[in-house]
Amino acid sequence: MTTRRDFMGQWAGIALASLSSLTPTTLLAITQTPDVQTLTLTARPAAIQVGPDGTQPTQLWCFNGQFPGPEIRVRQGDRLRVRFVNQLPQPSSIHWHGIRLPNNMDGVPGLTQDPVPPGGEFVYEFDCPDAGTFWYHPHFNSAEQLGRGLIGALVVEEKAPLAVDHDLTWVLSDLRVDTQGRLNESFTNRHDQAHAGRIGNVVLINGSITDRFMLPGPSRIRLRLIAATNARLFELRLKDVKNASAHLIAIDGHPIAPQAVSEAIDLAPGQRVDLLIDLDANGSFGIEDHAYPRNAYKLAEIRGVGTQQSVSKAYKTKITRLPNNPVPPVASTALQTARSVPLVITGGAMSRAMRADGIWQINGHAMTDHRKEDLHHMKPNFKLRLGEVVQLQLENQTAWFHPMHLHGVVFQQVMADQTLGPYRDTILLSPGQKMTVAMRADIPGLWMIHCHVLEHQHSGLMGYFSVES
Repeated sequence: MTTRRDFMGQWAGIALASLSSLTPTTLLAITQTPDVQTLTLTARPAAIQVGPDGTQPTQLWCFNGQFPGPEIRVRQGDRLRVRFVNQLPQPSSIHWHGIRLPNNMDGVPGLTQDPVPPGGEFVYEFDCPDAGTFWYHPHFNSAEQLGRGLIGALVVEEKAPLAVDHDLTWVLSDLRVDTQGRLNESFTNRHDQAHAGRIGNVVLINGSITDRFMLPGPSRIRLRLIAATNARLFELRLKDVKNASAHLIAIDGHPIAPQAVSEAIDLAPGQRVDLLIDLDANGSFGIEDHAYPRNAYKLAEIRGVGTQQSVSKAYKTKITRLPNNPVPPVASTALQTARSVPLVITGGAMSRAMRADGIWQINGHAMTDHRKEDLHHMKPNFKLRLGEVVQLQLENQTAWFHPMHLHGVVFQQVMADQTLGPYRDTILLSPGQKMTVAMRADIPGLWMIHCHVLEHQHSGLMGYFSVES
């Protein structure tokens, strides 16, 4: 198979970019009325120049002809109205990953809406209660549709934006292509489904192979990282840091107490982190990915350019915690009396639990599609009352990693001392790992729970839960 090194090696010397290349594809023009942001997203095939000029464009599926799709930016509390137009050869939808919204806007065909047919349209409209870094993608035939490029960033800015010189987003993705940039279209590969998923051989930042960036300095940068891969994990390490520093300030869109980055930053599909970086005029650092030690590589190199006389009002100022989002907390008394719900993951390669009706299972049940006609035999994995607190006992009895994503809620890991970790919507389970997470059910409806390795989801590793008012 073509390796990332092979692919990049042909284009040595072209992967250098200025600050403008750090930004995602062009911000979508938004029609604004007071507190309502209105836009159109059209999913359609497009030929995208992933490599440099002169190389063959890659045939992808994209939102508005861009890869990744246009970055959407709104302010916390705004209402977002999106007209989705499907010009694909198969049905689709849009899921707003991490946003707490009404159930009928969640974008899951069979549970929350009918799939949008080719040539069809659907209007999504919801408020954005939480500030943070989120993203959007289809939830129909997800392994293929995301694998073909249907991903995009959704940024909800704080009501009082953080003081930075530059607020940037990196959508991290990968593609499985040959040396000419042609896409490998084996999206239902059973080997991928039973093992680690579809891992591409070319890693991209905002749809580009660019890996060297020049930024004006001194400056303070907010860098939002979104793992929008089908299956690839990231273990990001800062290397050769010179006159620069980085702090972790948010996970999955939600604030944490700022932490100096001294260890690896782990990102699994669906997860996000926000970093606050101080970069001097002559500062520099590298970012290496060691998730797969035998294939470690340099993801990016960042260098400051400018003079020491350059002025920044934010550079090296005091770092304070971002304001908390309005998430109803899990009270300690409610946690102590919460019922426990087991969610046991089985199946996959090297397991006797693989079955004809699904490679993977949750509590012994495989859910391979979420069309209405296929749900008559599927019961919810669990049911909750509105406002109920529950402890989910997650147990990974497989030999593979599973980033588990819950729709409609955020949750917190229950630590050994019964304290609660940061809010998340996606959490990574290692092979053999057991973990307890606490969540409060605050929005009624039917909500998906699934592995965000999309090939695992497609072959059984999903289910749903109900919140009843």
